[in-house]
Amino acid sequence: LSETADGINILAYSFCVDIACEFEEKFSSDPFSPEAKAYLYAKLLPIMDKLDYEADGDACRIHLEYRCSSPDKTKILSKCEVIDTLENVDYHTELPLDEFELDPADPIDRMAVIKEDGKIVCFAGINDISADEGLLELTVECAPNYQKRGYGVSCVAKLTEYLNSLGESVQYICSDSNEASKKTAEAAGFTLYKKVL
Repeated sequence: LSETADGINILAYSFCVDIACEFEEKFSSDPFSPEAKAYLYAKLLPIMDKLDYEADGDACRIHLEYRCSSPDKTKILSKCEVIDTLENVDYHTELPLDEFELDPADPIDRMAVIKEDGKIVCFAGINDISADEGLLELTVECAPNYQKRGYGVSCVAKLTEYLNSLGESVQYICSDSNEASKKTAEAAGFTLYKKVL
């Protein structure tokens, strides 16, 4: 289930079409309500069990997809830089940078970082590439002691500016319950494109 400015769209496997039709009939006026989510979860749980799909309460979470064609450059801090390698780079131990590899030969494979005392304390990188739309999905992390300084917003805006300059389109996805992440996206110049259940 997704909602854009063009309206609501329901995508379902053929074996779930009846459930999708029932859902649309009952909840088309408020498809993201707690009642709608509970109804959908209750209907789909038996099917998920048959498919050995492990489901928990998060199976009916809502995420927001933001897009940006022009980041807010005023939010980019002077200490924010785009890097092309993580070799010989020191970073704050609470950041998951060991999960990333950058390829210096690929101009898209970059990261925006902020360093303090020679260590990366905040970064924005590419989390995924949307197979159907070709959008680069960004992720951002900031070490706990360096949050609420505009570092995350700066890194997101800087990397977006860089990727846009290469003709790439980016998106930022977060849970609708993650207020800090929503504020980061919006402050960096992203606008809500789609709400997805």
